Amino acid sequence: MSDYKNTRRTETEVTFDGVDITQSIKPYLLSITYTDNEEGETDDLQIKIQDREGDWLQSWLDQVIAAAAGAGLKFSAAFTQKNWGNDSTLPTGDFELDSVSANGPPSAVTIKGTSLSFSAPIRQTKKSKAWESYNLSGIASEIAGANGLGCMFESASDPFYERVEQRKTSDSAFLAKLCKDAGISLKATDSQLVLFDQSKYEAQPPVMTIKRGKKGGYISYSLSVGSADQQYRSCRVSYTDPGSGKCIEGTYSDDSEKTGQCLEISAKVASAGEATTLAEKRLRLHNKLTRMVKFTFPGTPALVAGVTIQLEDWGGWDGKYIVKQAVHDVSSTDGYTTEIAARRCLEGY
Repeated sequence: MSDYKNTRRTETEVTFDGVDITQSIKPYLLSITYTDNEEGETDDLQIKIQDREGDWLQSWLDQVIAAAAGAGLKFSAAFTQKNWGNDSTLPTGDFELDSVSANGPPSAVTIKGTSLSFSAPIRQTKKSKAWESYNLSGIASEIAGANGLGCMFESASDPFYERVEQRKTSDSAFLAKLCKDAGISLKATDSQLVLFDQSKYEAQPPVMTIKRGKKGGYISYSLSVGSADQQYRSCRVSYTDPGSGKCIEGTYSDDSEKTGQCLEISAKVASAGEATTLAEKRLRLHNKLTRMVKFTFPGTPALVAGVTIQLEDWGGWDGKYIVKQAVHDVSSTDGYTTEIAARRCLEGY
């Protein structure tokens, strides 16, 4: 007879509104899926439970909805690998209840949470405000604080605005536009806003090297090359001051062998140096979707959005990649798996 305590396995923990409900939900649990995105999209957490007796749909679920109608119900999960030689835990952070759905037969209920609720004021309330003498970090910090969120600013570049207007726009849409114009990425996760330079994340050492055909590594893979439109070798940012008529401009070129065409951007800048810095960031954003890969692995907690991986023996896809999305799924049928989508790190920037 095998000793369960010593078997290799993955254990899950579920917490609702600060209360550990792992044991009570365990007999009904079908799957837990945690989706971690690097930028642009909110993270989400889905818990699916079987409901043959209708207990969850009729009684417990009503209590959840009633609680969520108040301050907003928060829940979280954690995946812990046991007896893998190097045991590790992946906590999901807190998620706010976003939707509840039921389907069948067989009857099942799915509870979905999001890192930034669609109904949250930061996404729904339209505001008009003039921001004067602010850095981007200051605007982000003030918006986060006003919406009960923390703020993490991880960018060496911090644009200064003498005056920028928010006109009948939600805080999230306004901040997203400022970040896009500045070439800075924005992410909402675990009750905080994170603003960061992708180049900083790309510079981190790989957490894993994936060799083609390596036994015991990946379960499946998909490789592709794609781009929405033309790839550019350089970018020029220019701005004409309406008062003085002076033209401020800056150009950045990479060292790759692209077409040689120049991406033209018109944006308000205060100096040639600021224009050159912005040109580099906008060129990165435009050219970033070149080589993309997808892999499915046995459960791997180390693979989260923003980490880098190295590919070897994959021909034209060899190189360093940054994980754009990681989906961790623990189910009663397939166990623990991790699926990632990654793009090749940009070289020459």
